[in-house]
Amino acid sequence: MKNVCARPIADSVLLEWWVGEVEARDGRDLDEHLLACRWCSERAEELSRLADGVAGLVRSGKLQAVVTAEVVERMRREGRRVREYRVSAGGGVQCSLAPDDDFLVARLEASVDPGTRVDLLSRVDGGPEHRVSDIPFVQGGSEIWVTEPVDEIAARPAHVQRLRLVAVTSEGDRLIGEYTFNHTPWPA
Repeated sequence: MKNVCARPIADSVLLEWWVGEVEARDGRDLDEHLLACRWCSERAEELSRLADGVAGLVRSGKLQAVVTAEVVERMRREGRRVREYRVSAGGGVQCSLAPDDDFLVARLEASVDPGTRVDLLSRVDGGPEHRVSDIPFVQGGSEIWVTEPVDEIAARPAHVQRLRLVAVTSEGDRLIGEYTFNHTPWPA
């Protein structure tokens, strides 16, 4: 669709509006614009469908994602069984996943300076390292919450997974913390 809006709303602003992070006055202005502008309202609807799809994958435990404590609490209120492991930087934990667990969360204790770009790196048993760039986190918070894909973890034999948080700087990566998860399958 051709842009026919003289003042299109940026995708980042539409996403903030969708998750409720827009101030009340700005929200009213956005609402008015979206009611009057077909082009922006259709883009908002597309972003909403995309966000709903991603949220559905996170809620179903099928996607590794960085989430907030509020998302985890919402899962509990919805009756989902949440298994979580809290690990300090440089630490490790023995872990497992019960057959009726719906949601798996790693709570990584981390001290991150405001304005820092943080990447999450993940490696299982010496395999390739996967990087998620510029992860979201609560400024001033003390933990980063990461969901893991339940079906994938449950299907693996005993394994070690290492998560690393790095601050990305102009000089390169600076390690914030490494976290080791020694996974043992649930006894049959």
